[in-house]
Amino acid sequence: MTFEARIEPSVLKMGQPFTVFVNDAPQWSNKTINVQIESSDDIEPLTMSMSFSMDIGDEGTGSWHHASGFEIEHESVVFVSAAGLTPPPFDPASPQAPLAPEFVRPESVSLTALNSPSTASDKVVDLYFDLQKRREARFEQPLGTPGQGSQFRAAVLVDGLLITQPIQTTHGAVHPQALEVCDGDVRDLINASLETLGWPGRVNDEAWNQQLNRNDFAVFEFPNIWAADEAEADALAMAETDKLVLTLAYLRHAAPRPILVALESRTPQHIRFRSLRGVYTGNLIGGFMGGESPRELLRVGSALAMSPKVELYVNLYLEARREKQEDSRYFKLWAVLEIVAINEIAAGAKVSLDDGTQWPNGGTTSQAAPRVFELVRSTGLAGRQWPDGGDLYDFVRSVYGRRNATAHYGRFVPTDPAQQTQAQWHPWAVRTLSVESGHPGWLWELDNVVHEIVGSQIAKNATVR
Repeated sequence: MTFEARIEPSVLKMGQPFTVFVNDAPQWSNKTINVQIESSDDIEPLTMSMSFSMDIGDEGTGSWHHASGFEIEHESVVFVSAAGLTPPPFDPASPQAPLAPEFVRPESVSLTALNSPSTASDKVVDLYFDLQKRREARFEQPLGTPGQGSQFRAAVLVDGLLITQPIQTTHGAVHPQALEVCDGDVRDLINASLETLGWPGRVNDEAWNQQLNRNDFAVFEFPNIWAADEAEADALAMAETDKLVLTLAYLRHAAPRPILVALESRTPQHIRFRSLRGVYTGNLIGGFMGGESPRELLRVGSALAMSPKVELYVNLYLEARREKQEDSRYFKLWAVLEIVAINEIAAGAKVSLDDGTQWPNGGTTSQAAPRVFELVRSTGLAGRQWPDGGDLYDFVRSVYGRRNATAHYGRFVPTDPAQQTQAQWHPWAVRTLSVESGHPGWLWELDNVVHEIVGSQIAKNATVR
């Protein structure tokens, strides 16, 4: 079963009317078919662009006119990719599944240029191959500088990302993981834990395999990396991985997480694996001092149950703790302080510094930095040792400067001329890049301040003492 199809005119602009013709299709005589049009450009090899119904006459021919034209803006070629019979309307009461159209590809494909600035009708095929070359050049770029150093390639396994088809990227590709993975390690851990507890029951392997098979894994491939050594190649691959994770998190409504990187050197051939699971950053002290107490568990749990605000504070603090990117962590930790301050510190009050002077430029608690300053001071944290030997005012202005850099520019780049013009916060943000010898640092201090501020709110709302 074959047919012929074409789009006229053979050179179009966006929005220009066109007509689709189907010929040599006697199998569809006096029937209504569904026709598909696909496009190809220098990014996508094939994209579904349009589908419509067409009536086929006695002689196996038909036409369909589109008065408003294509809404595609970029240079591409368009063509009829398939056609088929339209199934009858689906009856919801029917036990059978709805029928899909029986699509057939045309025997000969007539390409039509779209939005091409200089293509004549007899050069449309040349445009198609030119777009293919441009597409290959766009997506075959190496990481690093070709010829400098040694060649590597990397594959990063990503959890929490369902991909159904390969996606080309600038430096490689994102591949779906075809195999279903069963959480066998978790099953073994559960069984071992039950054995330790003295419980006789064990996980049913068959039921486990049926219910907990997973396919939400993907692989990021970077086939061509030039770097001085493994460490540089790893850094290049992970920097690109971070960008793809953010992009696909948005596009797929997902929360992907890289869990393993495989890095292979070409000469000599050698492969190395590195786990990307974050190291434990919580309390290393056990016992009562480390929060391992039934009383503490009940106390904090009661505050979470009693106050939705406290639950929000702890949730936001947890998200900030999970954040790996430094500037984003500054931003998220500051957000916890600011939200608590909004709820705890009345707006409009003047703010006096420790030396008795007023906050510069008449700042009041209606503004973020003075409001957070008053919150921290009212909680009794002002007397601690702050980074770089400064005081609470220096600390608040510095971390707020770092927060502003992230909010307005995505991250703090101290040498960026645009950021350097921000005299209100840039000099303060620069302070967070250095620290007095022996002090853990600004971000460590901010984390601890947030922890203690959240702790003060837990204490105010806890019902178990």
